Amino acid sequence: MQNSQLILILSSLSKKENRELRKWLVSPIHNQRSDVVQLYEYLTSGNRLEDDKSLEKERIYRKLYPKEAYDDARMRQVIHFLQESTEAYLIYAKGQEDSLLNQINLVKSFRERKLEKLYDKAMKRLEQDFLEFPYRNEDYLDKAYWLEKEKSEQISEKRSQVSNYQEMSDQVEISFITRKLKLACVMLSHQKIYKTTYNLGLLEGVLQYLQVQPALLQQPSIKLYYHFYNLFKFPDEEFHFFEIKQVLSSSEHLFDPLERKDIYLMIINYCISRMNIGFKVFVREAFEFYRKAIESRIIIENGILNHLAFRNIVAIGTTLKEFDWVSQFIKVYQQYLSPEYRENFVKFALARLYFEQGDYDRAQDLLIQFDIDDILINLTAKTMLIRLYYEKDEFTALEFLLDSMRTYINRKKMLAYHKMSFKELISASKRLIKIQYNDKKRIEVLYNQITNSRTLPSHMKEWFLEQLKKLRR
Repeated sequence: MQNSQLILILSSLSKKENRELRKWLVSPIHNQRSDVVQLYEYLTSGNRLEDDKSLEKERIYRKLYPKEAYDDARMRQVIHFLQESTEAYLIYAKGQEDSLLNQINLVKSFRERKLEKLYDKAMKRLEQDFLEFPYRNEDYLDKAYWLEKEKSEQISEKRSQVSNYQEMSDQVEISFITRKLKLACVMLSHQKIYKTTYNLGLLEGVLQYLQVQPALLQQPSIKLYYHFYNLFKFPDEEFHFFEIKQVLSSSEHLFDPLERKDIYLMIINYCISRMNIGFKVFVREAFEFYRKAIESRIIIENGILNHLAFRNIVAIGTTLKEFDWVSQFIKVYQQYLSPEYRENFVKFALARLYFEQGDYDRAQDLLIQFDIDDILINLTAKTMLIRLYYEKDEFTALEFLLDSMRTYINRKKMLAYHKMSFKELISASKRLIKIQYNDKKRIEVLYNQITNSRTLPSHMKEWFLEQLKKLRR
């Protein structure tokens, strides 16, 4: 039974869910078989779900039916009934999370039973709960349609000339357009990363429709994803970014935490893409969005902060010389890193902080200790060492580092377009350390090479140009 569906499901349950499931199983309305309860109690006691011997069918059968010979068909039957009851509990538990849907179903039940007074009272309460519901996400928009549909059924049964078809149509429209725009954003993002192509179907018609129905763009969800789509499609049209900021400023509270997390990550990724091609204003924008995401804890999922987000926050914060904030961030939020990443990423973060503060000795000690399997992070650490050795005039160590980097890069086949960037970085560094003070010709040649580079990261471009300006003096 070790890899059975039942064991996988039971292993995923929390303590609270286990308590509720037991109550579910002993209730005769959900289960009338005592052996199903016995099987559940056997499996969930001690550490049997993790012990292969305890999960042997013959051993379990002897516990359930001590006086009977092993019957595999009967064993499979009791397993099936326990899994069926467990799945029914999970469906029920998930349904209990959706208060609006439950109320819609209750109103529907009252209507079908011709309980008009109860229907009217429940409908009034339901409409009030819709008004007070905190979010206006796609799930809410779908239920708003089902509410209008339920009203329509009641109107139809009364054979009234009044109808709410327009309201139903409006809700369907808002829900569909929101979902279509949101999905288009996801598809564009995925398309860019994985070099695939999607057919966006009716999207072009939706965009044209929004041009002739601008009132729909006042809906926060439609406005947000409309500008996100255009931002991904036309990244140079930065006014879409500021429109997104305006929507979030006025309506962020209308999106639930999971959706807000996705929204923040999309906007941060856009900021980083603009930073990487030299648009400095987006360094501050990325920092502020990261700071809000951290302070509201929306990017800490199940108690874990993604190690790459941790690294990015430190990198952007130190670039802006927000040293006190970054120092406090490392101190407080390192506990949220997964244990397998914590030590190395904290070392890396502190090394960057010390380096940007000019404490080269402490930064060097940490960077030399730094060792992680991630190729790009390793190369980023070595890039910091390039700057550090140069700033400290340790040119022998720098030459050795550059040669070892070149060997390392040539061995790694999966670097793709990053390989060109790091090769140019090594080449430019070797040329820089050979330039003598005030050698105007060489300085000019390297200055032009750096300025025209399309592969060097913007922060390294700035550093090279700064060193060349010092050599001109």
